[in-house]
Formats: sequence, C-alpha cells, structure tokens
Amino acid sequence: MSKSLISLVFAGLFFHILGEGVVRLSERGSSGYNDKENYIDFKMRMLGEGPPTGGGGRMMILSPGVHTFPFKLGLPLGLPSTFLAKHGWVQYYCKAELKEACGLTHKNQQVFIVMNPIDLNLEPSLLMQPFHCEIEEKVGIPCLTSGTIICRIRLDRGGYVPGENICIFAAIENSSKVTIKRTRATLTETIQYTAKNKLVQTTSRELASLQKGRIASGSGDQWQNALLHIPPLPPTNLRGCHLIRIQYDVYFVIEPKGLDRPIKLQLPIMIATYPARNKDGTLKRRGRLPAYPTVLPVFRN
Repeated sequence: MSKSLISLVFAGLFFHILGEGVVRLSERGSSGYNDKENYIDFKMRMLGEGPPTGGGGRMMILSPGVHTFPFKLGLPLGLPSTFLAKHGWVQYYCKAELKEACGLTHKNQQVFIVMNPIDLNLEPSLLMQPFHCEIEEKVGIPCLTSGTIICRIRLDRGGYVPGENICIFAAIENSSKVTIKRTRATLTETIQYTAKNKLVQTTSRELASLQKGRIASGSGDQWQNALLHIPPLPPTNLRGCHLIRIQYDVYFVIEPKGLDRPIKLQLPIMIATYPARNKDGTLKRRGRLPAYPTVLPVFRN
C-alpha cells in the first residue's frame, strides 16, 4: 500500500508566531554589535493534548488526504512595521510543527508583513502646512570673488504617504562672483542602528532626485512646483522599535564652482501610511493611491 494512503498517528500540531527586531553588525576581529528585542512570541497547540513542548498527551490519527485547520489570531496593537536593511530588521513569521508518534517532526514556516498605521489625519496639523527654510551663505575668495548666495525653499507640507509627490518651490539669488554649477533636490532615507543603548551605525541613501543647471554670477533661478516622487517606503521612525530609527529628509543642495563646499538645506518630513483627507472623507490631494512594499521579506534565522 502506498505510504500516502496510510493514516498518520501524531502527538500534536503546534503553532508559533514570533516578531522580533534585530541589529547585527560584524566587525573583523571582534564580535561586532548585536542586539535583539521581541514584540510577540506566542505558542499554542492546535491539536492534541498537553503542553506545546510535546509529551504527556494521547496520540491522534489523521486519515489520508488534505486537512485544514482554520483559526484566527489577533495581533497586539503598536507592533512596529516590517523592515529589512543591511544591518538590522524587524520581521514577523509563523511556524507550524506536526509531531508524529514515532518522534519525527514536520516543520513549515511563513513570513508575513505587518504595517503599523500612521494616519496623517491624527498627527499634528502643522504637518499639513507649507514648510519653509532659508539660508544666506558667503562664497568665493575674500576681497576678490566673495559674495552671498541666498536660497529660500518651501515644501507644500511636511507629511506624505508613499506614491505621493513632494511639491518644491525654491528661489536662488547669486550675488557672488562665483558661478553655481547646479542645484539639486533629493529625498533621502537615513537609518540609525542602536545596540545596547548605543548608536552603532548610521547609513543614508538617496531615494529620488531632481536637478537644474548653472546659475551665473549676479543672476538667479526659481523652482516652481517641481515634483519629487515618493517610492514605496516603510513609515517614519518604526514606531514601537527601539533598535532602528528611520528618518526621511528633503535636501536642497547648491553646488558652487571652485573650492567652496556645497550649500545644503535640510527639511525633515514624515512618511505615513494613511493620507490626509477632507472632512467629507475625500483625499486632500488627487493622484495615485498610497503605494507600499508588496514583496515579502526573506526569512532570517
């Protein structure tokens, strides 16, 4: 008789759900910096008797065929969103184990995504107001080519969701004798990793950018409603996670020719999960619906 048609005698069917945040940095010649925190660690026995560790229960029989065991499990409020990066991650997964009477254990596991909602409608109203920044910088060689560059920049607001556009308005006045090579606007993600209550690593990357060309000495330029698109991203700050901090900024950069360093204006913004709405429930800004990561992360042990 085929083995697939033989009834299975088993001791129990077990289910385990786990959510954890991990920071792991390895350094050559040392143990590096590692830390971990758990957000959920729940075990239960779905079939059989006795404790989830097995043993002490009566045997059960599964007849040949496909068996399903529907169940529901509510997750705690305030779990940090799923996140994966080079030096750390927040990840959730579930395991199922079927233990045969002979001692053989069949295992399976599946990763799932958690998205902790950040609703712009529940955040301070200041986030929905235009965000201004201004700088005046001296450039050039004193008594020869020195002068000032003035830059005023405005974002349409300070809070967004993935899939929306950041509207940028800027005015640059070049009162120096130095030519400005170009101006750039970038959306940047900065990740800070903490282990044992110590900041151990910071990484940054550009997510989107726009640029315009040269500005001659004694002239100026303007950015009018330039659109910087926000790709699918996890929300700001991973609320509920104490090991990994995410920050998003819009940088406006002016690059003079010569030896002068670039002039940078930093405008921090919030990336949320629910867009701002009017009192009647309609979106305040027409356009694409919010976009979020859709690919499941790779399982990590």
